[in-house]
Amino acid sequence: MPIVKASELAYCRFQLPDLELAEQFLVDFGLMRADEQDGKRYYRGTDPHPYCYVVEEGEERFLGFGLYAKSREDLNIVAAATDATIEELSAPGGGVCVRLKEPNGYDIDLVYGIRAAEPIEVPRQPLNSAARPFARTNEFYRLNPDGPTPVRRLAHVVIATPQVGETVNWFKETLGLISSDDVVAGPEKDLFGSFMRVDEGDKFVDHHSVFVISHPTSGLQHVSFEVQDLDAVFRDHHYLKSLGRYEHLWGIGRHLLGSQVFDYWSNPFGYSHEHWADTDRLNADVPSNVCAVEEGLINQWGDAVTSKFRQGVKV
Repeated sequence: MPIVKASELAYCRFQLPDLELAEQFLVDFGLMRADEQDGKRYYRGTDPHPYCYVVEEGEERFLGFGLYAKSREDLNIVAAATDATIEELSAPGGGVCVRLKEPNGYDIDLVYGIRAAEPIEVPRQPLNSAARPFARTNEFYRLNPDGPTPVRRLAHVVIATPQVGETVNWFKETLGLISSDDVVAGPEKDLFGSFMRVDEGDKFVDHHSVFVISHPTSGLQHVSFEVQDLDAVFRDHHYLKSLGRYEHLWGIGRHLLGSQVFDYWSNPFGYSHEHWADTDRLNADVPSNVCAVEEGLINQWGDAVTSKFRQGVKV
């Protein structure tokens, strides 16, 4: 049995040497600055999380990420089991936190009591399709021509590590994550990676919140954000391309595992950021699937994965 069962992702944390350059990318990517406190800048999407991305000044480092606890009692349980301390969060929305270390040294925060922010409405027109040909009638379809489409939320984090089994087991045993797809390699079917989702019982959740993948060195492979719809993936691909200041890494395509329509870009410091729309949603009744690495890391359509993206791991 796990110590507790965590809920959805709360935020990711970075330390970067140029906060203005970092902010320009995040705003161009579709995030919005929510606050600045004690040298940290906080950014949000349109969902009612007061922030989902935290940047502080310093040497380039991915610091870690947070997940929501289901109760204050769960924080007490984790603190007692790990000899960690429950701390007050001095961040938008307040709340409390237990800061843990996963096997690669990244901070994994379990948080509770963060006050929700007001959601930000992004009007979107219905789409006509073969199944619903009259969803939009007597109305011309128009997208906002100015700036990026606001992203919804932080959706998943991908960690690369030479110690896949230990890292996967830590997330399962400590925070109750469950495998959606385990990717195996070689004649012995050694674990190459695991797409893990949070366990919310009967409630449907994203195919994965954390993906742990084998790599010779530990590091962040990418952070991923759900956007409003498929139009936002395609339109913002061209918007970022038009700016001429960011490197495109891979996409647009549709994953096999998770099924997202995706697009990947590098921020100015070399960290990969994903836009996606339309993922598989599962509840805890669905058993883990096992697939070979040759099948597991491919697209349903779109260009094959680039070597730049596959090898793009940063501490």
